[in-house]
Amino acid sequence: MMGRSGKLETACRDFEEDLVLYYYGEGSGAERSRVESHVKACSRCSRFLDDLRKLLPQMARPEELPQSFWDNYYREMVGKLAVHRERSTWWRSFFAPMRVWVVPAFGTAAIAVLAVALVLGKGGWSFQPNRSQQNIPSEILTDAKQLEFFNSMDMLESLHVLETLDSTKTESRTSQSS
Repeated sequence: MMGRSGKLETACRDFEEDLVLYYYGEGSGAERSRVESHVKACSRCSRFLDDLRKLLPQMARPEELPQSFWDNYYREMVGKLAVHRERSTWWRSFFAPMRVWVVPAFGTAAIAVLAVALVLGKGGWSFQPNRSQQNIPSEILTDAKQLEFFNSMDMLESLHVLETLDSTKTESRTSQSS
């Protein structure tokens, strides 16, 4: 900083930063009291603080812009935005109506894929290979219509259950008739 003789004045090394903070009103009450008592005792720091008070307001003075500047600025920005909107590419205007259905279409496709994955993954539709004719009873093999019926109904695996049910029904009928 500039002292009385035109030379830059320096503060004590320990207090230079504290003096700047003091000038801006920062620091706790104890720190401010410590700086004030030091400035009263130290002429170099006192001159440094005086120089801060003289020079900093000149350096940090914001320049006020006239209202006409802001009016012109606003008009220019509105004009530039209008030109930008007019200059938008043809493909954006072509695809603009499609933006409305893009999200629902992707959502529907995702749900369909998820449903198919769940059905096939959980075994909801199980594709079993053709059964060999060794496991098919000879009574069914004689009639091709019955074979197709049992294959389509997937009953061949549970044929013994059906026979058991049939035998219990037959036994219950015979016991009722007796």
